[in-house]
Order: sequence, then C-alpha cells, then structure tokens
Amino acid sequence: MSESYRDEFEAPNRLLLGAGPCTVHPRVLRAMTQPVVGHLDPVFFQVMDEVCEMLRRVFHTGNHVTMPISATGTGAMETACVNVLERGDTAIVCRNGYFGVRLADIAQRCGANTVMVDSPWGRPADLNALEDALKANPGTRMVGLVHAETSTGALTPLLDAIDLAHRHGALVVVDAVTSLGSHEVRVDDWDIDVCYSASQKCLGAPPGLAPISFGERAMAAIDSRSSKVESFYFNLQGVAEYWNQTQRVYHHTSPITMTYAMRESLRMMMEEGIEERHDRHARVAAGLRAGLTAMGLELATDPQYQLNPLTVVNAPPGVDEAMVRQRLLNEWNIEVSGGLGEFRGQVWRIGMMGEGARERNVLAVLAALEVILADAGYEVAYGASVAAAQRSFARHGSQD
Repeated sequence: MSESYRDEFEAPNRLLLGAGPCTVHPRVLRAMTQPVVGHLDPVFFQVMDEVCEMLRRVFHTGNHVTMPISATGTGAMETACVNVLERGDTAIVCRNGYFGVRLADIAQRCGANTVMVDSPWGRPADLNALEDALKANPGTRMVGLVHAETSTGALTPLLDAIDLAHRHGALVVVDAVTSLGSHEVRVDDWDIDVCYSASQKCLGAPPGLAPISFGERAMAAIDSRSSKVESFYFNLQGVAEYWNQTQRVYHHTSPITMTYAMRESLRMMMEEGIEERHDRHARVAAGLRAGLTAMGLELATDPQYQLNPLTVVNAPPGVDEAMVRQRLLNEWNIEVSGGLGEFRGQVWRIGMMGEGARERNVLAVLAALEVILADAGYEVAYGASVAAAQRSFARHGSQD
C-alpha cells in the first residue's frame, strides 16, 4: 500500500476548461481561508443574508425562498423534484441530453408518473411534442426543462415552453446549472416556478453549493402537500427555516467556507456587472467557435441554440478523442471534458465558464489542439485557428 499520504498534498494548478468545475479566481480561494465560525453565529447569518440578496439579483427575482442548497447541482435538482412532486403525480420532462435523463430519473424516484418528451441531442426541447404530452396528460403537476444542456451545448428558449406549461396548470422546474451567470435567466419576468443552478460553473466558485429559487406558485403547492416530503435533508421547509432572515431554525451544518467562497464570487459578479459577464461569455465563446471552425472541426450543436459557456465539438474521424484529452492534460495542463451518453467517445466539451471565460484561455487550448491533432495525422494549418479567434475578438471588442 502506498504511503504517499504521509506527504503534504499539493494539487496541480490546472487550466480547467471542461464542463465544470471551472478555474476559481484567487480572491475566491482566499475567502475560503477565513477562520471558520459556527453555522449559527450571527456573523455567519450576515454572510448568508448577503449571499441570498446577491443570488436574487443574479436570478432576477424577488422570491423570498432563494438560497444555496448544501449540495452540488444534482442536489438542487433533487430538491426541486422531491418538494413539488408527490407519489402518483405526473411529471413531464423534456429530454434533449444527459441531464434531462437525470431529471427524469429523479422525478421517477419521487414516485411520479414520468413522461419523457425526447428531442435530438444538440437541439432544444421540442415544444410541439411538449404540447402533445400536456394534452395527453391532463393534471400534470410538473414540467422539467433543462435551460442549458451541459452534455450537448444546447440552449433551450424558455418563454414559450413556460407559457405552454402554465396554460395546462403545471409547475415549471428549470435547470439553469450551466446558464446562470453566462446567459440571461429572469425568474420573475419569465414566470419560472423553480429554478436551480450550481456554484462551480459560471458563478465562479468551487463545487459544493447549489442556488435555488422557489416562486409563490411552487411554495403554495408545497404548503398544500398531502404527504411529507420524502427527504429530510432536501425538505425545503426545513432548509428554508434555517435561511429565514427573521428566525433561524437549525436544520443542518452549513459548509461555512463554501459559503464564504460563494459570497466572494457573487461580489465579483456584482463588480463586473451581470450583463457584462454575459457579454464576456458570448465574446469568448464566439472566438472559440471561430477558431475550432477554422481548424476544420465540426460543432455538434445546432448553431441557432449554441451555449456560450460550453462548446461541444466532434472529434475528427480516425482521431482518438480520449488520447487528445489525455495529452491536453498531461502535456499542456489543460482539462477539457469528453462526451456523455449518446456523445460518449465522440466529442470534446470545452468550457469557457466564470473566471475561465478569458480570451487567453481560448488561444491556449486552440494552440495545443493544433499540435496534438497534427501529431495524430489530422491536417492542420498551424496558427489558423488562433488567428481566427483573434479576429473574432477584435470584431467583438477584445477586453482581455
């Protein structure tokens, strides 16, 4: 048995350009080194209040129940489902990628009669199919939509889908794990009932917290449940009592240092400006896509519905996509992600999220890809992808 545990661990300083987590700014890491206080300390309550207020701004909501769940994004997904669904309810989930599959799985585990509305990977949710499913299932309790499908890089427009679901009396649960902080997400204006995200993507903090917001319609449904929520940890009423600003009731021990980190990452977003952060992600993504296209690579996502924080690109025929990722990691210290589900072994998922969404990171990964692909026998015009990205940045007003 190795005894390397006797040595102090020192993590490599990777450039994280995968599907998450993203690279974390030193300011956020420094915030995590602050002394730990108790989770019922009035000083920590102030931190909690500030985090909730900034999250309301990012979600564009006045919802009182807006807070981070002590979990990753999947925990928030489960929180949404286990609170609004009871056994025997009908849930319709739009599946156009891996995380739609996961949302449907969780709804089924809650005892819901779960109806799947499938769309091709790389495309948004099919509204015509959703309407057919709603007509065929009167009394549907919940419609689940993945705003930004992290497995395919596709963005689903939400307004028409939300209106359709509400006309049929269903609550709308939106997965904004990858879109919050990089695309517009307007909970109140769009009338979203439940919206959740995660700390480790475009919000720019490490993994471990999952922001979520519940609207009045969702809270009324939860308050009128005929059965207890089948989870203690993710029982919203218990968690919300702890985050209640007027009277705190102990529910669980919060991750103190992670909350410090989220406070600092949100402060940085407020300093930059929410719309300005969206614009930065769009500018950086346009440069990355221009460079990949100039290299002759094919994007896997319908260009009309392309996510900014995540670009999914097909590996060229005859090139081992896992070998490319391995060389990027081992020789260039750059992490990108492979495919999930139907895209497994076929694509690279390149993330430009949060602090990682920088022009210099686009140029770094493009230059490395040129070398690796050329070594693999793929015809590359050295420098063409970098030049294309630089032209794109110049057109959009380079700010790096």
